[in-house]
Amino acid sequence: MVSYTSEALARPLMNLPRELMRDATRSFRVIQRYMGNVDNAVTPEEKFSDVLWLCNAGIRALLLRDEVFCQLAKQVTGNPSPGAAERGWTLLGVLLYAFRPTQLLLPHLDAFVDAAPVPTLRLRRFLRLQLGRVKRAGGRIAEMSASELQLVMAVPLQPLVFGGQLDEIVGCTDLVNCHTGLPRVLEQLTTLIVSLGGDRTEGLFRVPGDSDAVALTRLRIEAGQTDFSHVHDPNVPASLLKEWLRDLAEPLVPESLYEQCVSAPDDPATALGVMSLMPESSMHVLKFLMRFLAGLLLPDVQERTKMGASNLALVFGPSLLRNPASDLKN
Repeated sequence: MVSYTSEALARPLMNLPRELMRDATRSFRVIQRYMGNVDNAVTPEEKFSDVLWLCNAGIRALLLRDEVFCQLAKQVTGNPSPGAAERGWTLLGVLLYAFRPTQLLLPHLDAFVDAAPVPTLRLRRFLRLQLGRVKRAGGRIAEMSASELQLVMAVPLQPLVFGGQLDEIVGCTDLVNCHTGLPRVLEQLTTLIVSLGGDRTEGLFRVPGDSDAVALTRLRIEAGQTDFSHVHDPNVPASLLKEWLRDLAEPLVPESLYEQCVSAPDDPATALGVMSLMPESSMHVLKFLMRFLAGLLLPDVQERTKMGASNLALVFGPSLLRNPASDLKN
């Protein structure tokens, strides 16, 4: 059953209520048209309209979501066209912005992505990042607008900002400030935190930003946009800074140094020894981050934010230094 077909879908792959039968067969047609195995005459505008319908159909109907993901799994399995298969995987990542699979299907979809021959490493990372995001944040409630979908559709075409390897990020001219050697997103978020009055905001980094604002701002960053005029709360870029660090493919402090760090957490000599073993790019980012956080530890700033060194350590520690055992479980 879960194998590519060029035929129309006679009936849904799952047991669905009668009122969703038509949407299920329509969704399969949308997937086929988007992937390009059938109806090659479809225009980009028609494809966009199809995907917008599919996103919002899944947002509206919980029971349709797993059906759509199973249909996509079917069409990327054994697909005779590598290009069509890649478009199918990309569509899977796009749809994860709109809705998530049920708890019943999620582990199976997770395993399917891990085991399947995803065409490129970058696309696999994008899918892994999307699956990790929906595990943490879930799906959305409001329907997706055309302008939001335009951003979403741009993300797979951009280099990975979140979830990438740090060396790849600093090696990409689109993602690095060539004058400082630092990731642009790191400079953008820290600058935004300060300009929005983060140093005067109680609970900075402890209080999360509005989830919708965080999601939209992250989406704009991932789509390659740099206009943050819609952001007015410093907790939004603060939340995204934590997300960026947490989502790095490898933590700033390599997992190979984890035991050294936890064996003598208060020993300056051990700390210096660990730092001497860190990759150059990681050390460069860590120094910048420590200078930024040091500015938040000035007495008058701490008095306003109520965030001392121990508070900031609790917030940033797990992202900078990840337990390899926890990473393995995740």
